[in-house]
Amino acid sequence: MNIYSWLDIHAKERPNKICIKTRDKEITYAELQKWSRSLGTALRKAGIGKREHAILMLPNIPEFVISYMAIAGLGATVVPVNPSYTVRELAHIIKDSDSKAIILEQNNVDAYREIKEQCPLDIIITTGEGGNFREWASGEARDICEDLEPDTVASMVYSSGLIGYPMGAMLTHKNLDHNSDLMRLCMDSDESEMMLTVIPLFHSFSASCNMLSMLRYGGTIYLMKRLEFKELNHALKEAGITALIAVPTLFFGLVHHPDVQDLAYTKVRTLVAGGSALSIEIYNAFKEKFHQDIRQGYGITEASPVCTVNRKHRPIKPESIGQTVPGVKAMVVDENGNPLEGGRIGELLFKGPNIMKGYYKREKETSQIIKDGWLYTGDLGYMDEDGYIFITGYKKEMVITSGFNVYCKEVEGVLNTIPGVKDSAITGIPDLMRGAIIKAYIVRENMHLTEHDIKHYARKQLASYKTPRVVVFVDAIPRDEKGKARLEKLQQE
Repeated sequence: MNIYSWLDIHAKERPNKICIKTRDKEITYAELQKWSRSLGTALRKAGIGKREHAILMLPNIPEFVISYMAIAGLGATVVPVNPSYTVRELAHIIKDSDSKAIILEQNNVDAYREIKEQCPLDIIITTGEGGNFREWASGEARDICEDLEPDTVASMVYSSGLIGYPMGAMLTHKNLDHNSDLMRLCMDSDESEMMLTVIPLFHSFSASCNMLSMLRYGGTIYLMKRLEFKELNHALKEAGITALIAVPTLFFGLVHHPDVQDLAYTKVRTLVAGGSALSIEIYNAFKEKFHQDIRQGYGITEASPVCTVNRKHRPIKPESIGQTVPGVKAMVVDENGNPLEGGRIGELLFKGPNIMKGYYKREKETSQIIKDGWLYTGDLGYMDEDGYIFITGYKKEMVITSGFNVYCKEVEGVLNTIPGVKDSAITGIPDLMRGAIIKAYIVRENMHLTEHDIKHYARKQLASYKTPRVVVFVDAIPRDEKGKARLEKLQQE
């Protein structure tokens, strides 16, 4: 098994079919195969082979797809990283992942140069003007497709749900093979689909649903490097988009942004929201304005990521995350792991071919989240009589903002290193557009410390979406016997 094999099939059966499309560029399946083979051949000669790790730190550009498939084809492991990560965040992933190579934009290379001595890498490939990517991807193009065991790790996506700093969730070729087929099984997708891809491909949701599903079926990936509503208008009017899978933030923008008010969705067959909760307000506003349903789903990185969705040809329950996808089972349990029925709220568990192999080099943490094959998500909810699941909250200390998970331990750990800060706690404030924004409570020893100081320091250490938008200074942070902040008491004060 090797997910790269899809490229070889499509390059033979539909070589001139457009695989990747942007506003000003088109790449066929034959071209994608050639460039992926060339890059893979060069990487193999440079020492990247089975079970080696390579960091992919790129936005939504064709080089991401080329690199992802080249690395996976070799039997190596793709380590996708958010290009907006700070030096601190990048250094942790380089060290923890034992990566040998990094592929990033030329204008972002300074982020690595700052940590080059402490995080030496054998291979540095850069895209864009002045970069060397084309040299790597334009040479000899040999067959690179390795026949692999299904549990070979294809991608390692970093998630920090348990311990406050990121751990590598190992997603296998079997995991991604399962998740990549869900668009066909749940949404009737096929080779005629053109998928608008705005969610960053380093996000497991976008990688599986937007990129890998199209590569599997022989469809077309319409890439947008960043969210620009004028470009979005063009894509939805002129490009032939048939499917849009995105975070609720984008659907909010489609309802309210002035550059996309004249759109119709008659050619779009599939609209799916995931990454964070789709509010009933956004669902109703979109439905009323455009007369189209948004089908909400649910995923978690450790499940490759999709677990549930409101499928086509079944009734939609807008406030639900839908029913489990084919091959996946769900269970709701109490604090002792006992199954709950009859709409009772508990922790959501999932089991199936989508569950990760484990966290890289962390057997203890893996055993805490996967028990008897069941993935303990840390999300709270219930299941109704029809098997539809509803999220009610989070057992884990986490905020979801614009589709990104922000773990309280990681942010608080950074805030507590600020000179003059004695203690901190963060929470999420509801926000219709983003789902939530981060609010920080700070106990300061230095009374001259300002809200600007806190935000400025945090932004140097954390990606922008993790940085507190609101800072409140308090005299003390009440905690329970386990040391957990009692945020409800702070909010009352």
